[in-house]
Amino acid sequence: MKQASRSERQQQARSVATYERLIGATLDVIHDVGYHAATTQEIAERAQVSRGALLYHFPARADIILAAMERLLDDGTAEIRAVARRVQNGELSLEGFVGFLWELFSGRFFYLSLEMITEARNDADLRERMIPVVKRFHEALDSTWVEFCNPEKRTAREARIILNLTVCLVRGMGVQTVLRQDPGYFADMIEAWKALLPQIVEGGAGDAMFGGPAFRKR
Repeated sequence: MKQASRSERQQQARSVATYERLIGATLDVIHDVGYHAATTQEIAERAQVSRGALLYHFPARADIILAAMERLLDDGTAEIRAVARRVQNGELSLEGFVGFLWELFSGRFFYLSLEMITEARNDADLRERMIPVVKRFHEALDSTWVEFCNPEKRTAREARIILNLTVCLVRGMGVQTVLRQDPGYFADMIEAWKALLPQIVEGGAGDAMFGGPAFRKR
């Protein structure tokens, strides 16, 4: 098999670097000005590449938006897994993990995903292309949640329910932060969940939650 020449390797490296700059610029522009104002011209200028270079990698605006969404979720998945592993290893408390999730779902990661998800609601083509990307994100989280809890204490299904409840809580609170500037309000709910979550994961609250007939039947 013929090996690439030095010039070909350099060209490939430049192409990869351009691709990465475009993805990063797309996320930056959407975060700074919103989905609709994030034009391909603005993205190319932010990435410091020509419009032709952008079109070479991404022929349509939807292509670069989808690639940016995929990168956002992949990076978020990796970060969540890394922090979850620290909890499993005893390096971080369960309460610390809740604090991490709140920061993630009330900051840049969350607002970027909110921009794209909101747009997908009224753009059928974008929605259809985003569904498998988001599905992979949730499947990756579910596999992380299963490993998160002690299998002798919580089944895989119970572990997924517990951690998805936590994600839904912080995601819903993240939506509220758009129009409610009240740090104390959010801090109170986070502290309450920090106190309750260990009791669901290991204690009587979880036993009561999963001991009812609705859960025993499934």
